[in-house]
Amino acid sequence: MLSSRTPDLPRPRAAALAALLALLALAQLGGPARATLAPNPFGTAPAPPSANPLAGARWFVDSQWGLAARQARAWSGSHPDWARTMEKLAAQPEAKRFGGFTADVQRTVRAFLVRAAQQGPGTVPILVIYRLKHVRCGRYGDSYGERLAYRRWIDAFARAVGGYRALIFLEPDALITVGCLSGSGLRTRIGELRYAGAKLAALPHGVVYLDAGAADALSAGYAAHLLRMAGVARLNGFFLNATHYDWTGDELRYGNAISRRVGLKHFVISTAVNGNGPLVPSSRVRYGNEVLCNPPGRALGTPPTTNTGSPLADAYMWIGDPGRSSGPCHPGDPPNGSWFPRYALGLAERAHF
Repeated sequence: MLSSRTPDLPRPRAAALAALLALLALAQLGGPARATLAPNPFGTAPAPPSANPLAGARWFVDSQWGLAARQARAWSGSHPDWARTMEKLAAQPEAKRFGGFTADVQRTVRAFLVRAAQQGPGTVPILVIYRLKHVRCGRYGDSYGERLAYRRWIDAFARAVGGYRALIFLEPDALITVGCLSGSGLRTRIGELRYAGAKLAALPHGVVYLDAGAADALSAGYAAHLLRMAGVARLNGFFLNATHYDWTGDELRYGNAISRRVGLKHFVISTAVNGNGPLVPSSRVRYGNEVLCNPPGRALGTPPTTNTGSPLADAYMWIGDPGRSSGPCHPGDPPNGSWFPRYALGLAERAHF
């Protein structure tokens, strides 16, 4: 037992003992002995500020209510080969979408998080906020009621997440669609994203990325400009390719170019449906750089992983929720956002991981 009086030691040893006792006291008080380390949102151990917050996470795979899992069970008796193919999707974490179509967002989000937590300690669910009305152009957001409704929705979402672990992808298409907005519409969009980002950044165990489009949609300079205005500095970073089919390598180069312009923020690339890359239309001038509405011949991309080989790319993720329809693009295609089993099966059949 140490006495209250420092023993007669040579001065260097006495100074070392005093320093050690001071460090122990600081550690017990939770003082600045750990000030150089940032909290790890998915656990209790601190992590370096530049570390990948997704590394080592165990993702929630919803084997009960996941879209692909339910489809595999439905086909298990009538089409066992299809069911086995669908397991390629069912075995991966599903990025669960929440938006204006979600009834009672606070209750629904909380129920999803509770179900994820029941899979075991440390399980991390993946959530996508898809609430903005991206199809609106021109005088978008001029209604005070619409702006207030968005803030209330975000407030309810944040209350639902509370202290749960969660990986959150904020508003796919939010910045990629600003080209059609008026000046006031753009200000509204940026204001909405800044508000949502501030709310979500305050979550104790949340990791949040903001959408930055895709390499074949916006220039890196313009995407970076929009990200800065939208408050990416307070978030973990940005994500790419959520609604496109672009090659991973192209998106990796694009992400690095954006990152250099926004303070080396990290990013995530969606590889959900880019296994065969984009379908280039016959006329890019008339139809754009790639076909985005249920393009035929596409395939699942690299399964979710944090082993990207790039220090700035935190993960490849299936953000695009493979198997959902982009709309009634062809006869028989279901509405936008609906589960499309035939298309999902094709993606899985052509996958070559």
